[in-house]
Amino acid sequence: MIGGRRNKARRGAFRIRLAVGYVWEEGEIRLDPDERVRDAVGLFFACFERLGSAAALARYFEEQHQAFPRRDGWGSPGVAASWGALSVSRAVQLLHNPIYAGVYAYARSCPREEDPEDPGAGGRILLAGTLPGYISLEQYQRNEARLMANRDLYAGTRQKGSAREGHSLLQGIVLCGRCGRHMSVKFERDGSVVYGCRSRQTGRLCQNVHGRYVEPLVEQVLLGALSRQELELAVGALEKYEERARDLDRQWRTCLEAARYEAEKAARRYHRVEPENRLVARTLEAEWNARLLDLERLEKEHAEVRSKPPFELSAAQRERMLALAHDIPRLWHAPTTRPSQRKEVLRLLVDDVTLVNADDPWSVTVTVRWKTGASTRHAARRVLPHPQTTTPEVLARIEALYTTHTDREIAARLNAEGLRGGYGKPFTEGMVAHLRGRRALKKYRVVLTKPGPTVH
Repeated sequence: MIGGRRNKARRGAFRIRLAVGYVWEEGEIRLDPDERVRDAVGLFFACFERLGSAAALARYFEEQHQAFPRRDGWGSPGVAASWGALSVSRAVQLLHNPIYAGVYAYARSCPREEDPEDPGAGGRILLAGTLPGYISLEQYQRNEARLMANRDLYAGTRQKGSAREGHSLLQGIVLCGRCGRHMSVKFERDGSVVYGCRSRQTGRLCQNVHGRYVEPLVEQVLLGALSRQELELAVGALEKYEERARDLDRQWRTCLEAARYEAEKAARRYHRVEPENRLVARTLEAEWNARLLDLERLEKEHAEVRSKPPFELSAAQRERMLALAHDIPRLWHAPTTRPSQRKEVLRLLVDDVTLVNADDPWSVTVTVRWKTGASTRHAARRVLPHPQTTTPEVLARIEALYTTHTDREIAARLNAEGLRGGYGKPFTEGMVAHLRGRRALKKYRVVLTKPGPTVH
């Protein structure tokens, strides 16, 4: 029996459970005949292509008051589809299903594919191009890779992860220039960001780079690249808004059309009943009223949604969008722009950013690898976090004197040259010893020679 089942599956004739959007008709798998269901599935994949996250996709459906269908898993067209909220787990489940790319899949949960030379060994059976698809096979593979990249950890390898709300701009895309590993993000108590690289085997620190040194430089480079494509960005943003509006409007039209049909059907059933049959008439009247209330609720939600972007864009709003495209830095630094949105914009153009502390202790080498494959190298200067920090000139002077002078002599020389320490204070022996010790510079010691024996 198992062998016969697998033989039918190799022909694509074995009856498998179907995802929403497909039905079994006359022994074949076909697209759902309900236009509203097909539009909902098409909107689902179009939104994921734009948003790139299952959580963002579920949140978008909730914000736009869009219900998602659910049908009998055995694909019976005679069973009406039910509608409800789209959850994150269900969105992930549908995105992993290869049937939407036109692939007939038998035993999908099996960890391996069937061996053509040994069909009796088992394994999953995948028949590509045998079914009508909502997306292409290439898009399905991109979606799989995107879902995998959204995870922080997978099989012990650090992934980029999805763009989150933390204020770390380079989260997930920053690499260590010494060992090539992904650098972790650490948030200090003052809210600042430190990118660090530490070996998992030995726990030894490779390098630490403070975010305040490199993030302003990356922002400057990114905004410079965006400013060269202002007009294309403005036109593209308007086209995306119009495309989103068309997709949502089509889904709303089919939703309202289905609600009107249900209300009209309830009305016809009520009018066909005999007036004397009051028990049935009251039941049908209550059903008719319920359908009318559902239709009224949907019309109010539709009117509420249409009053907001992307449906309604006045001429003033369009002009404002064009103006913002010509003033991208103001849009980037606007308080209404979320950190996750900045990261998404960065990831559209930048593949990764490599950091390495340069030989110069006051600079960091930043290498930006763009999506086009090109790489640009920049030098970020280390900023002095506090005005009381000792200047690089003073530290260089100490490094030049510590091999031939004591701490007291170095302090006297620095004061004589007009140099000052933190807060503008004159140098003392203890201050010089502290600065020298932080840089692992050995203390200069005066060697006293013993007097020789007296010769008479």
